Amino acid sequence: MTRSDQEVRLLNYREINPSIHWARRQSVQKTPGMTRRLYDFEMMYVYDGEMIVHYPETGEKLRFLPGDLLFLHAAEPHCIEISSTEGARLIGIHFDFYNEFEISHELFMVVDEERVHADRFCLMPVGIDGERIYAARYEAVPDEIVGWMERISEEFTSEKPGFEMVCKGAMIVLLAALARLQPKPARSVPQAYQDALRSLTGEMSARMAFPWTVSLMAARLSVSEDHFIRLFKEQYGTTPSQYVRRLRHQEAKRCLRETDLKIERVGLLVGYEDLHHFSHAFKKWQGVSPREYRKMSSLL
Repeated sequence: MTRSDQEVRLLNYREINPSIHWARRQSVQKTPGMTRRLYDFEMMYVYDGEMIVHYPETGEKLRFLPGDLLFLHAAEPHCIEISSTEGARLIGIHFDFYNEFEISHELFMVVDEERVHADRFCLMPVGIDGERIYAARYEAVPDEIVGWMERISEEFTSEKPGFEMVCKGAMIVLLAALARLQPKPARSVPQAYQDALRSLTGEMSARMAFPWTVSLMAARLSVSEDHFIRLFKEQYGTTPSQYVRRLRHQEAKRCLRETDLKIERVGLLVGYEDLHHFSHAFKKWQGVSPREYRKMSSLL
């Protein structure tokens, strides 16, 4: 089975009943990747780094930068290349639309081409003319979509009572939000500025405690602050300040989950000089204090 003969179902939003098969944040080293197919669907959002997705059937190559989202369709051959030297930080979700796929020891999400189960490829919803509902690439997706992906990842990882219901509900909202996104024109940011912005965001990820003011960032590109903000928002779909806050939020959560560092030290690492300001900012992001978040994570 290939993309051309995958089974489809005319989209009826009332019938959508998604199930989540896998959801995780991940750090991936530079790699040329390998061609594969999936039984289910996958979304992948790029926090940092760069990846290129090759489609052997069409010869198409799509480039994904921070802020972009990849939507992989079931049965479609593809190869994901992590092209940035420093690797990439991603969040991915495997799912189906109609609660039709269950992972087992014999059947995983990635197709074993020597033992293909043609009847297990998940149904693809299409429009009235057979057109795809979801694009392969979404550039600079809104923060709310990233937030739903993160919520699904946290719930799926926690396996707390009722997590399946939370994941299903969040996935429905996520799919609806994604379906409403209008196609955006190709980036018009000149290549030289794209390269400079990519270098800058890489440094921002590596040095989160640094006071990244708009004036300082604009000076790095030798442009005015207003011009810098326009360039940055056109490239990443968010303002520079929002981008920095999101980086700090993600790193703070990672440190609280994965390390024993004191909370005050975590705040310092992500750019907050005192515990009070860090706790206030974290609660605004997450809805709970850093201490409560760490305690909840320890129960997972």
